[in-house]
Formats: sequence, C-alpha cells, structure tokens
Amino acid sequence: MKNNDEQLSLLVKKADDISSAMDMTDEIANEMGFIHYDRLFLRLVTEEACMNAYEYCQKTNQQGFWICWDHHHKDCLSIFIKHRGKKFAITPMNGTNRGLRGRGLHLIVNLMDYVQIQENGEYVELVMRKYFTQNLKEGIG
Repeated sequence: MKNNDEQLSLLVKKADDISSAMDMTDEIANEMGFIHYDRLFLRLVTEEACMNAYEYCQKTNQQGFWICWDHHHKDCLSIFIKHRGKKFAITPMNGTNRGLRGRGLHLIVNLMDYVQIQENGEYVELVMRKYFTQNLKEGIG
C-alpha cells in the first residue's frame, strides 16, 4: 500500500487483494462521511471494477493492476483502476442484459456519478467518482 498525501494505492496481484481493496474503499468512504448505504455500493463497485481488471490481467499475462483512491476533494471520492491495455467504450444498455458478461460495467455506470475510460500510452485507466452529499444522514435515503 502506497500513500502519496491524500492518494492511496494498492497493487492487486491476486484475488485476495480485491477484498483488501474493498475494505480500503469502505474505510476511506466512512472517514469521509458517506452513509452506510453508499459505502455498500462503493464496495460493490470496487469489487466489480477489480474483478474485471483482474480477469483481463490474467488473460493477458499481466502481473497485476493498480487501484488508487483520491479523497483530497471533500465533495467526492475518486477511484482509479490502471493496467496495460487499450481504451474501450462504455456503451449505454437499453433493456435488461440477460447474458453472463457485461453487467458489471453497467452496474458501475449506474451506481457512480462519473465514469470515464482514459488511455495513456500503453495503459488504460478506469476513473470512477462518487459525490458526497452532506445533507444525508445515516439511515435516511
């Protein structure tokens, strides 16, 4: 685990590291004041994004990927997943996906306030952001 000021990062090499990433997301979100309900969704989004990256890295013989958390803005938590690869499109789904694949990214897009795929050289980065609403209290919403 690396800590650069307000940005934390974790190199995910094995499936067990995904659980650590989920715990870190929950811990950061809790410290920021996110309600329990939102923290559960943030854990789920972290798991989905990490599993997608983990499976891709396994298929392409990569040693792992990085997950980073940026919480220096008081109004949002940003989560980044970075690994070698090419940019892909996030296409909106119409109707229900009954297939075995593709629901995770759809779930991420619907649970997060901002989702973008960025390509930088030989790396691709999934950027996810959830905004904090201070007027929500625990148990409401």
